[in-house]
Amino acid sequence: MELNKIEFYMMNNPIRRWLQKSIEFKTFKEFLDRHNLSLEGKAVLDAGCGSGYSTKLIQEFRPAELVGFDIMPSQIDKAKKEYPDLNFFVGSVLETHLDSNKFDAVFVFGILHHIPRWKDAIAELYRVIKPGGVLLIEDLNKDASHFFATYFKLDHPPEAYFTWDEFTHQLKETGFEILEEKRIISKGVGSFLCLKSGGE
Repeated sequence: MELNKIEFYMMNNPIRRWLQKSIEFKTFKEFLDRHNLSLEGKAVLDAGCGSGYSTKLIQEFRPAELVGFDIMPSQIDKAKKEYPDLNFFVGSVLETHLDSNKFDAVFVFGILHHIPRWKDAIAELYRVIKPGGVLLIEDLNKDASHFFATYFKLDHPPEAYFTWDEFTHQLKETGFEILEEKRIISKGVGSFLCLKSGGE
């Protein structure tokens, strides 16, 4: 799978990186701080890491293990060249081939709106998170996905569209407890901090 040229450029430019650092990552950091959650010395996964910039941001938390993956070989090639000290692999969020109950935290920066089987992706993320671990996920709802698909010709398949009610219902149905949610940038972009129950 590859993004079209327009979307590939939009995912790999200074404006996107600024948004990711100054709004999306900042929101995740605020969530963790408010809940006194430290990732230092923990195992962390960046699902759908693209060219690796988000993984580099996550390194700020000083995890003991940090892994990033993306379904696009071109993005992973770029990530390995830019951040040779970090660990990346080509993989699918629908089937990561990672161990169950492995990660203390999983970060997801806006990939589910590309995936018609987004509910299965949430289930796979749940599987790889340890009991007591957290999912930090940001994405676009149906309205935002449709807007970008229509006016920017981005590859956002209608089968992957979801409302916020559908999205939060699926998170809860899978087994996550939503600790926090926030609309960022617009009502169409949302960030969530979710807990996989069962920890101490």
